[in-house]
Amino acid sequence: MSPTMRDDALQRWHELLGEVGHHGEALCAAVIADDVVAAIAATMQLRRARAAVTRCEAPTRLRGTADELALLDRVSTLTAAARDAEAAMARWRARPLPSDAALLASPLGAAVLADAILPVVWDFETDLVVLVGPGLEDVAVLLRDLGQHRLVILGGAAVPGALAVEDGAELTVAMRTMVPGAPTRVILHGAPGTDREALVALHAQVTSVLSDLRIHSNTVRAFSRTWIDQATTNLPALARWPSVTAVGERFAGVPMVIIAPGPSLAANIGLLRDLRGRAIVTAFSHSLKPVLAAGIVPDLVLTVDPQDVRYHFAGCDLSHTCLVTAATAHPALFDLPAPRQLTLSANSAIDDWIFDGVGESPVIPGGGSVATSAFSLALRWRCDPIIFLGLDLSFPGGQYYVATSSDGAARAEVDATGLMRVAGWSPEFHAMKAQGGPRAVAERTIELPGWHGGTVPSSFMFGMFHRWFVERLASGVPATVYNCTEGGSYIEGMSHTPLADVLATLGAPVDVAGTLDAVMVTVDPRVRAARFRTHFSGYVSSLRRCRKLAERGRALIAQRSAGPELALVERRLAAAVRPLGFISMIAQRAVETAVDVARRAGTEQDYMQGSARLFEALIGVIDELKPQLDAAVGRLTEN
Repeated sequence: MSPTMRDDALQRWHELLGEVGHHGEALCAAVIADDVVAAIAATMQLRRARAAVTRCEAPTRLRGTADELALLDRVSTLTAAARDAEAAMARWRARPLPSDAALLASPLGAAVLADAILPVVWDFETDLVVLVGPGLEDVAVLLRDLGQHRLVILGGAAVPGALAVEDGAELTVAMRTMVPGAPTRVILHGAPGTDREALVALHAQVTSVLSDLRIHSNTVRAFSRTWIDQATTNLPALARWPSVTAVGERFAGVPMVIIAPGPSLAANIGLLRDLRGRAIVTAFSHSLKPVLAAGIVPDLVLTVDPQDVRYHFAGCDLSHTCLVTAATAHPALFDLPAPRQLTLSANSAIDDWIFDGVGESPVIPGGGSVATSAFSLALRWRCDPIIFLGLDLSFPGGQYYVATSSDGAARAEVDATGLMRVAGWSPEFHAMKAQGGPRAVAERTIELPGWHGGTVPSSFMFGMFHRWFVERLASGVPATVYNCTEGGSYIEGMSHTPLADVLATLGAPVDVAGTLDAVMVTVDPRVRAARFRTHFSGYVSSLRRCRKLAERGRALIAQRSAGPELALVERRLAAAVRPLGFISMIAQRAVETAVDVARRAGTEQDYMQGSARLFEALIGVIDELKPQLDAAVGRLTEN
């Protein structure tokens, strides 16, 4: 943090604590005077100030100057006043209140209810209020007038400024569009007479969606550096091998069997021994060993994980297999001794930027798992039917994978609170995790409908994948989709049929290996290398321009100049950064913070502090990335 930003952060910290203390004094005065309206106004302002304190970047690495020490002394005094304000608010919120129905009978009562449903810390810009059922319209109007930005009414009358949805499905869609920055807090309040069980179920759904958004954001933060490092390292391999786009429609109407490593795979995998040549047999890296152990040679082995999963391939014969590998996969996977390889963009914006300027779009949208990516690949190639095995999305008796997989001893262990952790991972798994990446966390257990009826035990993450399949199938797919797992979960939209019955319907033989060999010779690696080189050279030039603009913006802020020139620099920088999505992956938090500050339209000081943080973050990221991309272009030139 620059000296100017440190000074600004300390000053802002001082101002915010002063606001908290001021509003606390106003609340106490209103309570003494029995002025409910003034008390509510004070608590609302207290929430704003407390939220601003949580967002404010604490000053670090102070220089110890006399001015700083004097300001720190005043901050200590203000901190004590802020604690008194919080205590006053806690006492105010603890007072007994009439029922919701009684409160809603008057405008003042509606204001009291609006105040009561919000927690002590509340961000009116980013946090979400969901009002369920008719009768809460006055509460919605009051919250809207107070500046509540994310306000949803479910099943009530429309209120200008609030988003009206009809059911939980529409609420889910609405929440997923709340960017930048998912809500940190969500309040869901039902009108008098609302069914309590339905409200509890809706609350669980909202919590689940919010967790999805946070998981996605955290995943990007955890893996963004790895994805970019591996993508640039993989460029020569991406130029050498064709992408899945090159297959075109050669497999249209050809069956694809997708083999996941679920526990139920052991029960029916033997039926696949005579399948080669009648369908495209697709395994994952994690299901490769069980497939080979059963005497089956897969046509494709799909890997989209960015981690070093080479232990999945240890001791496996790949001489008759085509590897299908994500552009951001671990570079060592491209060195595996397979005669054929295809590449793809399997992780949306995380991979898409690699191919954007190469004249092809090998985008295979997934839902966070290799199984969803395999399904999207089958749809991309217009395969029909699509047949799943081992897609349990469940852990019967605690078993997590089929026993013959690389981590066949892994077991799901559920504690007394309902949280599930996976134990029994292989030494190779632990060695992989030691290289970096997020650690496995405890997951909430859920139940899913079972393949054979009833329910089966599952986890929050498996539930996310299950929901992806259900939603994708509900949107309509141009293929018959069979779930032949014969165990695990029931997935609405698939035909749940025993594998033997489906195999009997498969038609004419197909030469998968011959077709893939023909694809391999259609691509000239030198032409592809030249395209990638031009594409990434353009990125280098764009990074150079962005850095110059960010430097100019930082200089203007240091001069305390927030006039038209700074606005022009910001517009030009926004336009220059827009095609460089990979920058925002690394600087995600700084970008979200800066956009959030700009949207709030607070003081000029706030705005300049947010802009300065963004400029510094961009310069730091560019200084890391530009040499890396230069080296990548150099490797393409050498090849």
